[in-house]
Amino acid sequence: MPDVTSKLSRAGAAVAALAALATGCATTSSGGSGGEKSKSLRYWSMWTQTEPQAKALQKSIDAFTAKTGIHVDVQWQGRKVLDKVGPALLAGDAPDLVDQGFDRLLPALAANGKAQDLTPVLSMDTGEGRKVSDVIPAKFLDVLPKGKDGTPWMIPYESVSVSLFYNGKDPLVAQPPKTWDDLLAICKAAKAAGKACIGTDGDQGWATQYWFDYLLNRNGGSVAALTADRTGAAFNDPAVLKSAQQVAELVKNGYLAKGYDATKYPEQQGHWVSGDSVFFLMGSWLPSETQSLKPAGFEYKSVAFPTTGDPSKNAVDFLPFGFSVPKGAKNAESAEKFIAFFLQKDQLAVVSTDAKNITPRADIPAPAELADVAQQLNGRPSRLPDDNADADWQDKVLVAQYNDLWLGKTDAGGFVAHAAKASADYWKAKG
Repeated sequence: MPDVTSKLSRAGAAVAALAALATGCATTSSGGSGGEKSKSLRYWSMWTQTEPQAKALQKSIDAFTAKTGIHVDVQWQGRKVLDKVGPALLAGDAPDLVDQGFDRLLPALAANGKAQDLTPVLSMDTGEGRKVSDVIPAKFLDVLPKGKDGTPWMIPYESVSVSLFYNGKDPLVAQPPKTWDDLLAICKAAKAAGKACIGTDGDQGWATQYWFDYLLNRNGGSVAALTADRTGAAFNDPAVLKSAQQVAELVKNGYLAKGYDATKYPEQQGHWVSGDSVFFLMGSWLPSETQSLKPAGFEYKSVAFPTTGDPSKNAVDFLPFGFSVPKGAKNAESAEKFIAFFLQKDQLAVVSTDAKNITPRADIPAPAELADVAQQLNGRPSRLPDDNADADWQDKVLVAQYNDLWLGKTDAGGFVAHAAKASADYWKAKG
């Protein structure tokens, strides 16, 4: 289950669920004797040793050592790996390679100028006669915020997205919704059939707010503009009110799962996969989290979030996980070599085949249950969820006020007014 105590829940801990979370941490080494600094590297990973993702990485670590003679001291630190990197940097004993979700690596390393420029990696050969920049689509690299010095600081090896999941055998979704009106028509039909349209647990604003974030994007607004304005006036953008009204329409018309305001995450996911609701807007960890509850014949399908007017506003969320090299790493060159090695097709494919996740490479087929998500990622423009807005502002302003809208405690106008004031108060307190 995702850890929903921070913004990481929207991505990092979410993929943890994809990989069947285990606890604890362990240290293992790849084969080979190594020893010299130039022939070794220290890798601190976000995965724990028993997880499928760690096992997949270990295969590549062993192959890398066998091919290059470079010894990899890998420590399976778990999700809080970056909590240990800061003190290690201060002590002059930083690892040579770390991995995590972009929204954790950015504040921990890149935003503080503590991540090494990975421009050289982009031109490195993966071992198949192709450069890293040739196999990772530019749109995935370009959407990532640059480091403090304006350079790339992360190379993604895994992609997560948020899309609208449904059962491919559900007769109510004979035609997946392309527009908001299409979605409302299905919701109306579902209600008439005595079935909820949208599965959701009302206690997790980080997840339910995906609806507002996507709607705002489709309507021409952005969360980035809301958080950047310290006066709160940006909430007066008509796109904000329209998006809030569309959310309120779902609530008012009774399209949300019965009792959603009293259930605890992830209870409604179980109800959804059992057929109690038609759609579930969630990250691509949803199939993994519901796999054990899936009835016979259920077919995981998903569709990109519907458009609301302008068909060109159709970007999909891209939540990358990948590698960074801390500044001061003693064996940065070896770390860079491993990054390039892991991104070759034969190595990176284990992320799909073994860990059942999506890779950024379009030539590596995604797991069957995530095939639709991969198609969306590869075929549409990419965006960072919530425009990578400040996590603290989101939690204390946007999500806090949005919860009342999703739970039917306020209307669209009330949400806009309360959120505008909360944002102004937030920045005023910041000084």
